[in-house]
Amino acid sequence: MKRLVLILAAMLVAGAASVAVAGDFHVGTSLICSDCHTAHYSAQHGYAPGAPTLQLGPAGPYNNLLKDDEVNLCLTCHNNQSFAPDVFGQNGGTSGLRQAGGLNAAAGHGLTNDVGYDEIDGHTLFSTATPPGGNTSAYHAGAEGLICTDCHAQHGIATQYRNLLNRGNFAGDTLSYAVGTNDLTKDVYERSAGTYTEDQIDFNEPNTRASSYGRWCKTCHVDFHGQGGDLNMGGQAGGVTATNAAPWKRHPTADVNIGESGAAATFISSLSRYAGLTNKVKVMDSQGLWLGTGTDNTLTPSCFSCHKAHGNQNAFGLIFMNGSGTRTEQGDGGVYKDLCRQCHTQGA
Repeated sequence: MKRLVLILAAMLVAGAASVAVAGDFHVGTSLICSDCHTAHYSAQHGYAPGAPTLQLGPAGPYNNLLKDDEVNLCLTCHNNQSFAPDVFGQNGGTSGLRQAGGLNAAAGHGLTNDVGYDEIDGHTLFSTATPPGGNTSAYHAGAEGLICTDCHAQHGIATQYRNLLNRGNFAGDTLSYAVGTNDLTKDVYERSAGTYTEDQIDFNEPNTRASSYGRWCKTCHVDFHGQGGDLNMGGQAGGVTATNAAPWKRHPTADVNIGESGAAATFISSLSRYAGLTNKVKVMDSQGLWLGTGTDNTLTPSCFSCHKAHGNQNAFGLIFMNGSGTRTEQGDGGVYKDLCRQCHTQGA
């Protein structure tokens, strides 16, 4: 027994070291099979007392040698625990404002939503509804509905931000990231390893007319994404619409910068407004500055500018950001139009 305890301890140390390099868990030496799997659906030992993953679900044995059904298994560590990101409802685990926010769940599956986290407020576990802007050919959730591994690789992808899938429906949708020191050729910058709070994460723009993040979201939310000039998007090729001859039909997620309309006065006004805000929504920046200062227009909104990836307490996970006050995952106490006015100057 003592030898096995030492082996487990060594594995945990090795896992922590790998996280410092990779920035995400479930990869390399931090991928511990016995965290989630049990060969014989048995746990009659105390080698790691207190570890929540040692508990076996009451309805087992489960398929794929899992210790519980998949969503419950994920939430064992990812809900109200201090050692892993809390991804469901209110943040009852790690400190700080989560970049992705929190999920909710459809009724009838054994999960109770936290107050304010309703089914319309972001991604809904077990939902069988067609995603907004989606279609049946783009969305293939199983009979159980939307579950964690529809978006994330449970065994990790060391080169992929947040272990987001790049196979199956997401084939070729790469989301690279840099840790510690920024690399403008990467899509995401994490200031430290294993970081999940919004103040520690920013988004680069390796391709100034495309968003890898947006392309990934497009797998399910098809109609909401595309280049300027596409039939579903409107606008014109190249992203700039100098007149209303080529109006946008849907908000661009890649190829238009803040204030970019062909009118210099509009550009300067919009960019100056964004630069003067204390609380800013996230945008992509090909220069790695994210401030909006100066005369170079390099700030580009994308999906994460307006939405929390998992959700929050606002409809569709929207971020109502006035620009001042105390930040929360819902924004800073603003209302719907304040989100628009982060980048747009029209109206009062």
